Amino acid sequence: MGITKNQSDDIKKLNARMHQLVDEFTVTMKHEESEPEKVKSSMNDLEDNFKECILDTVNDCYKEQHPELTPLLEKERDALRRRGNRPPALEVEDPETQEPEESFCDKVLRWFHAMLQRLQAWWQKFVAWVKEMVAAVVHAAKALWNVFESFCCSLPELLRSFFQY
Repeated sequence: MGITKNQSDDIKKLNARMHQLVDEFTVTMKHEESEPEKVKSSMNDLEDNFKECILDTVNDCYKEQHPELTPLLEKERDALRRRGNRPPALEVEDPETQEPEESFCDKVLRWFHAMLQRLQAWWQKFVAWVKEMVAAVVHAAKALWNVFESFCCSLPELLRSFFQY
């Protein structure tokens, strides 16, 4: 089960869009160097934009083969838009994680690394959730198939008894 050409193109578009978002973030960051809370807010927006891009790419890659994923992706997108699964923009800095002479750039790199870890955790939860939802759909489909199969098996007997009278 390899990646199709369309999926490869979608992944390339995702990569380009994520690079563009990082470029936009760095331009914004240059103007906000003296305001760390604005940088963190911009970073949270970047994180949300990454998630949106990922969800769009998953939708584009699989909407034709797996249309049942579309409502699941919309549900996740709605949750993302409510910003319910993201920590607040201003987090209290842990004094132990701060270096006494930490530069602004080092601090932003540390925040960026933390954002990447949150994205990875979000992705792992998202994939587990999709697997769970798809498993539920498969289970329901199998149950329906069993009912249909049982009906088909009993149909000859029913028809025989009908025609005997």
